[in-house]
Amino acid sequence: MSHDDAEQGTQALDRTKFSTKLYYWLLAGILIQAFIYSFEVNLMYGCLPYVMNLFSVTSLTAIMPVILQIVSAALVPFFTKVSDVIGRFESYTIAMVSYVLGYIIQGTSNVNNFGQFAAGQFFFAVGTTGMQTLTQVLIADTTPLINRGLVFATWDMGSAINIWTTQLLIAPLTSPTFNWHYIYVIVACLATVGAIVVLVPLFAVQRAIRKGGHAPQRRSLGWFLHEFDTIGALLLTATLSLILLPIILARTYDDNWKNPVIYGCLIGGIISLILLVVWEAKFTDRPIMPMRIWMQRTCFGGLFVQFVLTMMASSNWAYFTSYLVVSRDISFDQAILLERGYQMAYLVFALGTGYAMKRFNTSRPFVWVGIVLATLGTGLMIPARQPTSSDAFVVISQTIVGAGGGMAALAASVSVTGVVHRRDIAIVIGATQILSSIASAIGSALAGGVWTQLLPKELAEHVTGEYDLDMAMNRVDYVAALPEPTKSQVITAYGDSQMVLSIISCAMAVLACAAAFMMQHVDLLQSQEEQDKVYGGEDQESETASEELKGTY
Repeated sequence: MSHDDAEQGTQALDRTKFSTKLYYWLLAGILIQAFIYSFEVNLMYGCLPYVMNLFSVTSLTAIMPVILQIVSAALVPFFTKVSDVIGRFESYTIAMVSYVLGYIIQGTSNVNNFGQFAAGQFFFAVGTTGMQTLTQVLIADTTPLINRGLVFATWDMGSAINIWTTQLLIAPLTSPTFNWHYIYVIVACLATVGAIVVLVPLFAVQRAIRKGGHAPQRRSLGWFLHEFDTIGALLLTATLSLILLPIILARTYDDNWKNPVIYGCLIGGIISLILLVVWEAKFTDRPIMPMRIWMQRTCFGGLFVQFVLTMMASSNWAYFTSYLVVSRDISFDQAILLERGYQMAYLVFALGTGYAMKRFNTSRPFVWVGIVLATLGTGLMIPARQPTSSDAFVVISQTIVGAGGGMAALAASVSVTGVVHRRDIAIVIGATQILSSIASAIGSALAGGVWTQLLPKELAEHVTGEYDLDMAMNRVDYVAALPEPTKSQVITAYGDSQMVLSIISCAMAVLACAAAFMMQHVDLLQSQEEQDKVYGGEDQESETASEELKGTY
């Protein structure tokens, strides 16, 4: 392998090696696929609480994103490595096939078989992890740093339209007279179209590059497992599963937290965490997240800011839809509409931040302003989410959080790709995805733990009439049918539990502020070659030389 190949990454899409026409074709495919994907995600975001209600597992709503994010955290390095070794097209194909298959498995399950539905979520997690990670890698491969924020933000802008277009479909699709299985038929067909529009131009680009003599090297299975850090990925999966899932599932066991199974899982998780740290520090030369990206202060700060913002959002929104349905006596589609302020503000302010960063050649101030706004909005959510608050107060508080979150997350994302050597760009994008998955899993597990443990206590404290605890926690239609004053008392219990989640989320903002202090100014006008000279480092040069000597493993 040549020195140039080692630097670029075996199958990186070098912009200089294919035509402008192919570039715009690929970019159009990425944006069209992103639009279709956002339509699916927003549609499922509105329909999933209804589907989970049919399975009678509303109180375990948080477990689905936890499972998804645990799988994602382990698979991000797999997809980044596969894409470097066998090619971007091949790895993207693997992701899209798994993505479509996940929808099919979920759509063919029935309300008495939650296991099959969960299995479909697993395949969905594999596919969406690969798709999200590889799309960002494709953008970073082909886009200059000064424009990267704009392209990242434009990639997400489809949701600004689809959060409203899908809203029109949620009510009829979640009607009791409509067969919910057809929801998955719709999204599976859309996912297939999305796969085609991005894979066709990607295949053409990759073929053009390979005609120039950049075909992939043959690699052994042993080499690949080593590069993927299989042992590290398994230990990471075990750590997250054994620590996070019991937090949500504790109440489903006899004696709750006193059950030895829960303690056994937590102890096993701690042991796995210790083994993971030792393995990554002492025994592997291909760690999931190399130490050199943590030693760069702007990279560390930017990654941690995104980690905290994701954890804040995932803990604060886990049960919000069901809470709105219960507390305001509205339908699922109406509840989703009240939540849209966050998403809309996130997208619009991210796009505006991308333009402003290009205009002023800076990113750090937008991280700071974003964190301040996110903290302010989350603080306002504490009173806004009480059952007696107005709908306008709910929307305003969420809009402020969305504006801050979109601004800070985009600026931090661009910053971390601007302070590493080109051979580490895919690594930091992968690290961003891994940390996002871990943060989302922790936040969702925290929300699940608070909800399943605190809500029963709040119900016992506030409700004076007779009620079925399991039904009160898992079926919003049951709560809606309760007589007064029992219904109002249940709603009060829901409100107090929701307030605790907002308080916890607000407290997390302190960590984001601490991380932002570490970040430095990033020159967004620097070329990739200039960036490589500044952030090369002897350890990376020696790694490249070692790779050249090894050839195949």
